[in-house]
Amino acid sequence: MNSNKKAYLFAATAVFFWSTVATAFKLALREYDFIQLIFYISGVTILLLFVFLVAQRKIKLVFKQTRRQWLISISMGALNPLLYYLVLFKAYSLLPAQIAQPLNMVWPIVLALLSVPFLNQKIGWISIVALFISFTGVIFISSQGGIDGFKNVNVSGVLLALASSVL
Repeated sequence: MNSNKKAYLFAATAVFFWSTVATAFKLALREYDFIQLIFYISGVTILLLFVFLVAQRKIKLVFKQTRRQWLISISMGALNPLLYYLVLFKAYSLLPAQIAQPLNMVWPIVLALLSVPFLNQKIGWISIVALFISFTGVIFISSQGGIDGFKNVNVSGVLLALASSVL
């Protein structure tokens, strides 16, 4: 398979999984509390990582890490995915999936805006207009097509979904 076909296959696979993630979260949250869900997901992730390290014969690298590297890894893991998913799954438990997912998906907008102070990036007028259009689209989708759509929405859930984008 040539590299273009591989790229399309990987892109289609990513789109498929990302497009079903909101439904998967809501189904899982029917069975588990959001904290239990994070516990199980983390356990499966650790197990898969262990299997891949063993299969690639790289398990010894785990034991070569310094104390400082372990502390940095644990700190980063506490921020994302732990804190991120605590906030996101709580938002999903409070909101319908069709509202929570678009609110969480403002992270590219947040990333573009944070690149200004942290990376000294410049944002041109076209990018500002594009960000505004994107954010307007998120509001339109989240409000279910009109301002009336926000009447029955849990405000805490909305704030948590938006906060997850910053995390």
